[in-house]
Amino acid sequence: MRTLSFPGLPRVLIVDDEDGVREGLRTLLQREGLHVETAGSAEDGARRLELRSFDLVFLDLQLPGADGLSMLEKFRRGVPPADVVILTGHGTVANTVEAMRKGAADVIEKPGSTDRILAVVRRVLETRQLKNELTWLQDRVRELTATELVGLSPAIRDVQTRIDQVAHAPDTTVLVTGQSGTGKELVARCIHERSARRHGPFVAINCAALTESLLEAELFGYEPGAFTGAQKDGKDGLFAVAAGGTLFLDEIGEMEPTLQAKLLRVLQERSFRRVGGVQDLPADVRIVASTNRDLRQMVQQGNFREDLFYRLNVMTVTVPPLRERSADIPLLSHFFLDQIGRQMGKALSGFTEEAMETLCEYGWPGNVRELRNAIEHACIVCPNGMIDEAHLPKFTGGTPDGSDRIDRGAVVLGGEDRSIRALESQLVAKVLDDTQWNISKAAAILGINRTTLYNKIRAYELGKRPLRAKVAL
Repeated sequence: MRTLSFPGLPRVLIVDDEDGVREGLRTLLQREGLHVETAGSAEDGARRLELRSFDLVFLDLQLPGADGLSMLEKFRRGVPPADVVILTGHGTVANTVEAMRKGAADVIEKPGSTDRILAVVRRVLETRQLKNELTWLQDRVRELTATELVGLSPAIRDVQTRIDQVAHAPDTTVLVTGQSGTGKELVARCIHERSARRHGPFVAINCAALTESLLEAELFGYEPGAFTGAQKDGKDGLFAVAAGGTLFLDEIGEMEPTLQAKLLRVLQERSFRRVGGVQDLPADVRIVASTNRDLRQMVQQGNFREDLFYRLNVMTVTVPPLRERSADIPLLSHFFLDQIGRQMGKALSGFTEEAMETLCEYGWPGNVRELRNAIEHACIVCPNGMIDEAHLPKFTGGTPDGSDRIDRGAVVLGGEDRSIRALESQLVAKVLDDTQWNISKAAAILGINRTTLYNKIRAYELGKRPLRAKVAL
């Protein structure tokens, strides 16, 4: 029994009104290295289960004032529920079948032999251990999946290739650039998870969220009494906390020049000093920094140190905006739908054609973060089944993306171009406006299929659906 691996000793509760049975089982199981508690009544057993969790419960079928079968479901409450073995002095086929139907792990007729009891205990605990390991593996898979970039577009594949390249150099500093909401921190986590530092911590801090003095204290830590309000015993900084792993400096472009100089020293010397300290401490971390600003331009303007920029810019990963990887929108949408739907406990099966059209046609200035928020909004509004266009946030305001190239108030012949192509482009534009860019309706009115209509929209450069520059949540 001692070969079983549990977080602490497996906990066993014996509920039986016979002193001899309780003490005999206690002695037997304690010799096997198990933690054992006993109760002489159903009430005492239930009270113990409320105080702490147990892996295995031996429950007598006949208890004073209580029927073991009626108490079985109560004893199996908890997360995860305890496995219950029924003890009975009057075993019948009917009792056994009923006990198993209600969730009992086994039924032992008293007095049970030592071999029989130990065989049941071993089987139950080994099965429980396998379930624990499976749960851990599933959690780990979900954790790793959460650090995978979702997408098949050429733009995101280039990012994935870049991540794989830099992952093989676990000490190289990386600069991740891109607009807000594109997933720069996710890229940093991917770099960490695929590198030799994946067994160490991943620690993130937003450089724009703290004042210069607070950010310095958070990064480097401080000695006792280093400043007013400092903890008496001092404090380790994130360079110490992230030892052996990765330190992610988000929004590095917002860091003050004085602190930039201290960060430069860490990158050069691979060591740091706590605030108020005189001793150099090793900085065994990989630095991954991110920014949505143009650091080169900031260097030229004198707002960012040139030497620090070149130290950070050893390897650059540029995350594309969502509009440059629009082919990934369906895949991302379904990924978020599955993720959020499971969290909410809803049976959401997908998107209607109109809803997916709306998602694909929108420009997403807030990038992947905005798309996820829109899907979350839809999951909240939609009771079950398919996400429809009505479940999505309202797209309002803003300037159409190229949609003002043609006067859409009427179909007229104007200017020198009076070709059929010019007339057709105005006709298509007018029908699209009249149907509020419902592709299915517009195609039906024009007497063409949806694919042909999409081709004409591109050929005539009609732009995207108007009045949809942002999502109002």
